[in-house]
This record gives sequence, structure tokens and C-alpha cells, in this order.
Amino acid sequence: MTIIGYIILGLGIILTIAWCLNIREKVKKEQAREKAMELSGFLMTISIFLVFVLHMSPFHLLWMIPASYFLGLMSMMTPLRILWLFSSIYFYIWYIGVSNAGRKFYIDGEYEKAIQAYEEDILKTSSPELYFNLALAYGKVRQHKKEIWAYQQSIKLDPKKPQSYYNLGNAFSDFGDKLNAIVSFNEAIRLKPDYLKAHYFICKTYAEIGDKENALKALEIVKKLDSLSAEELVPLINPL
Repeated sequence: MTIIGYIILGLGIILTIAWCLNIREKVKKEQAREKAMELSGFLMTISIFLVFVLHMSPFHLLWMIPASYFLGLMSMMTPLRILWLFSSIYFYIWYIGVSNAGRKFYIDGEYEKAIQAYEEDILKTSSPELYFNLALAYGKVRQHKKEIWAYQQSIKLDPKKPQSYYNLGNAFSDFGDKLNAIVSFNEAIRLKPDYLKAHYFICKTYAEIGDKENALKALEIVKKLDSLSAEELVPLINPL
């Protein structure tokens, strides 16, 4: 094997491990299984093993790893979804230590039990992920005041996560506090300028409070990011 081959193999292994660790973190924070991403990670891992088992050239990874990514995406809309069974079994290894009572109850739709489990966990130790997940559960049972509080606690512990501000904005909006919703959406945008959902909902919120000028400014940004989303907002800003 040439030096370049070793470099490609090493980069392939690092990329695969980083990909799988990223999925683990997403599952821990977002309360959902990333099925398509799991399949990509599974196929990337298989690609690495094939290089060793079949004594293939590492140069094959230059097409095998990108192909794994696209096959994962395609699985959401094609019969390739059947491969999720195998990737899910594989990712149980990566999720060791992630599963907990609160997350299990949340995924099963038992939100009251999830809240109780997360509240008990927070008494033992606090983390931005725990408060974030608790806020998600509060939102599911429409306890918006508590939901807002939990997101605020998560933000205190991790003020750099744009999704927390975005979710807080939605919680404020559901609670009827549109002005604080706008403040939160703006903070999410400050941290992630191309955050489409935050731009979309700040535009929608401006329209709901009758601030047409700012709604139109926000609409122009949404147009640049996604024209279809912008079309959905036009009737809200300029009703017939």
C-alpha cells in the first residue's frame, strides 16, 4: 500500500468515526433516531471493513464513502429503507450510554412520564441536554410556561446552540408572547445566519403582529434560502 493509500484509509476511518459520533450526539439532544444518517454510517463502516477483508485498494473509498452518504439519503424515499434494520442494530453499539428512561418515554409518546424522568435526572445532575429534552417534553403537553423556563436553563448552560433559541422562540409564540419570540429567533439567526427555520418563523411572527415592513425584510432573506418557503409566507404578509 502506498503512502497516499494509507492517508486515504486513515482519513476514511476518521470520517466514519466522526460521522457516527455526530449521529450519537444528535440522538442524545434531539430525541429522535437519525435513520438515514445511521444507514450512511453503517455503509461507511462496511466500506472500511471491505478494504481490509477483501484486500481492496483504499482508493475505492473515494467513491464508496460518498456513495454510502447518497444511499442513506435515498433510503428515505426508496425500498432501501429495509436496510435500516441492519443499520439500527449496528448503531445500538454507538448508542450505549445514550438511552435513558426520559428519552425512551419521549420516543414512545409518554410525555408525562418523560417529564417526570427528566425532572428526577435534573435533581441529580444538570446539563443543557437534560433541560433541552425536558423543554421538548413540556412542549408536547402544552405546558408552555415551563417549556420556556427549561429552554432558558438550557441556554444558560450552553448559550451557543442556535436550536435552543429557535425552540425558545416557538415556545414564546405558542405562549402568546410574540415580541420575545422575535428576540429569540433573532438570537438563533445571529448564531447561525443561514438558519432557514428561524428566518421563516420570524417572518411569520412579524406578519402575525402586523409589522409588515420587517416581515417583508425577513421574506427577502427567506427567498434567498428557499423560494418555496417564501411562497408559503406571501399570503400571510399580503392576505387577499
